[in-house]
Amino acid sequence: MEPKPDFQLFSSLRYDPLLCNLPINTETWESDSKVPSPFYMLPYHRNRMLQAAEHFGWTTAADKIRGPAGFNHLVEKLNEAIDASTSTPLRVRTLLNYDGSIIVEPSPAPQVSEFNLYPARIPPPKGSQLEAEVSPLTGGALSLGNSDAIHGDPPRDNPFIVLPDTVKTVPSPFTSYKTTSRDMYMSGRERVGIQDMAEKKEVLILSTKYGEIMEGSLTSPYFWRDGKWVTPNIASGGQIGTTRRWALDKGFCIEGVINVDSLVDGEECWISNGVRGFSPGIVKLS
Repeated sequence: MEPKPDFQLFSSLRYDPLLCNLPINTETWESDSKVPSPFYMLPYHRNRMLQAAEHFGWTTAADKIRGPAGFNHLVEKLNEAIDASTSTPLRVRTLLNYDGSIIVEPSPAPQVSEFNLYPARIPPPKGSQLEAEVSPLTGGALSLGNSDAIHGDPPRDNPFIVLPDTVKTVPSPFTSYKTTSRDMYMSGRERVGIQDMAEKKEVLILSTKYGEIMEGSLTSPYFWRDGKWVTPNIASGGQIGTTRRWALDKGFCIEGVINVDSLVDGEECWISNGVRGFSPGIVKLS
């Protein structure tokens, strides 16, 4: 008999009554279960846990959340754990055990706007050049000024400070899939002086593979390269984050290799995760 693993799989997602008013939040749900939901991007969270369970060979756990029945089972577990009358947002840490049991751990989450959660785009950096678009009404060129915002842009104020780690990390299944084995992430945060989860700081985890950026310790990052937002390629060793998958599906970014040596002090970037949505960042190298 094989020993039980000493880790769990998990995904952290947002509970927010605001989401019940956003049809986009359930557009990827199966049609027979598509009802307003306060759980942010839930199919993406289920899929990430399912892929992790399949990778580690956790057949019983994978079967518990596989397909429409498995998705509905996950919804039931979340609804059992969270009072439907709760009016404030929550961070919902959802753990999947080897035997298929699910543990739900809610805690307070910060307030964010609907455009942090479902932006109309990832806004380009100030001063960047945008390709001209053609007006469907006049055929003339449409252009935006360097600092112009459009309806649906996430707020740019109060950005996160984004710092590269000082030590490189060896890619492994524990960097590719989200598990409770997270020493490499916590150590990276400590090395750059992040002392509290509430600090508006993030550390970029670097791969031993040529110093490629894998991801953030708690987020997926996006960097402006050649007129496009680029998120680190999964071949660099990082996770396929939930909001990252959504941004790729929407065409807001592409995958690519981002080397730490390409970072510029003060450059604008964006970071995202399944609790806060999309947030602005500023790279700090010194």
